[in-house]
Amino acid sequence: MTVLEWRANEHAPSPAGLIASAGIARQLLHKLQTLAADELSHLSVVASRDLLVLMGPPELLPWLDGVQYCAPHPQARDLWLPTHTGPALSCDLVQAALARRLGTQALLLLNEPEQIIPLADAAYLSADLLLWLLQELE
Repeated sequence: MTVLEWRANEHAPSPAGLIASAGIARQLLHKLQTLAADELSHLSVVASRDLLVLMGPPELLPWLDGVQYCAPHPQARDLWLPTHTGPALSCDLVQAALARRLGTQALLLLNEPEQIIPLADAAYLSADLLLWLLQELE
């Protein structure tokens, strides 16, 4: 059952993050190992068994087939959405509804698969964290 109606975003914002499914996350992590420690320190990550969300400056986000790029909505800064799509409802209303249920925090709202991912506990990347994530994906 679809909870929200989604529509294509005609004016996609610059990405501020990316979403990698578990199948692509390992490739993403290997690509991130090529970055210098200073570059890694500008990136943060939230990971689960199914998804990895990487946030940071657009110039440090790797380009990979199969990932979705995301960004905070310009009028609802705590609501992160895929850059190519968004809810048909006003994002202010969606953010307010989510804040009533989950508290005020940065949240990533995905349409496929439908999920809400809290971003407040994102960890800054380091070489050690990359190695740990790679081990967890094996």
